Amino acid sequence: MLSCPPLPYPPRVLIVEDERIIAMATSVNLQRMGCEVVATAATGQQAVDYAVRKKPDVVLMDIMLQGSMTGIEAARQIRDSAPNLPIIYCTAYTDAGTKAQAAQTNPKAFMGKPLNYAELKNLIDDLG
Repeated sequence: MLSCPPLPYPPRVLIVEDERIIAMATSVNLQRMGCEVVATAATGQQAVDYAVRKKPDVVLMDIMLQGSMTGIEAARQIRDSAPNLPIIYCTAYTDAGTKAQAAQTNPKAFMGKPLNYAELKNLIDDLG
């Protein structure tokens, strides 16, 4: 159970996560924080489409997704249409090589799984 107080504004979050149970848990925890979850994408292409259409305030991006596009490639494509959109990588792949590739997309942060929701809340709070 999350004990953080709600955020003082309703940030709009796009969750990019191909594991349904993790996506659902993240969505529930974000809503408890006071966030609005605008969509959940399981593929890189869905992530790019939702980022353009839904115009979230922040994207939580997994790296390994369903389909052929990785989260890093999706982030690159999102950057093309929304260069200032904050992206927070949330992934089990925390090795130096993956972090170096992800860093090329200029993310707001890189978090390992399982997610620390208090830390995530602080990152989102810093966006406001």
